[in-house]
Amino acid sequence: MNLNMEEQELLKKLRKSDTGAFEKIFRRYFAALHSYANSFTSNPQLSEDLVHDVFHKIWETRETLTIRTSVKSYLYRSVHNNCVQHLRHLKVEKDHSKKHEAKLQEALLINRLYFETGLSKLMEKEIVIKLKTAVSRMPEKTRDIFQMSRERYLKNPEIAQTLAVTEKAVEYHITRALIIIRQELKDYLPGFLMIAAAL
Repeated sequence: MNLNMEEQELLKKLRKSDTGAFEKIFRRYFAALHSYANSFTSNPQLSEDLVHDVFHKIWETRETLTIRTSVKSYLYRSVHNNCVQHLRHLKVEKDHSKKHEAKLQEALLINRLYFETGLSKLMEKEIVIKLKTAVSRMPEKTRDIFQMSRERYLKNPEIAQTLAVTEKAVEYHITRALIIIRQELKDYLPGFLMIAAAL
């Protein structure tokens, strides 16, 4: 769809910094664009900010703004891109946070093992590898429940409700996970049995 005569005139005025033309475009499309953005974010305030950002960029680049399709299509595409970019940014932050948390838990465990068992610092890398191996060896459900408990700090009732299983089942899988970890580390840490129980 190409620009109609009215849109061509609005853009012509906009390029000349006509605030009236800008406000007309804003009033005509803001509500619909906000609703569209909210279908992505489910957050009205965030959706409003994302749409405002699109209009802000339009005003900032008004003198060189080129729209070959309809104004409506241009705006919807811009809002769509803003929403997708924001969601990707959130995903990257979430992934980074998970990796950071995993490394933090790993470091805390190593420090605890070091001080309570006299673990040599030279063995740290090997212990980390053993821990990761132990987790990878766990059956999928056992691994998921163990990580929900130790990495996400969920309590047994919360895990049971999330996975639609009994609390007894959760306890079983956590115990099973600790047994696997103990078996993997038995040759390295004489005192690990006491520590693992409190992990």
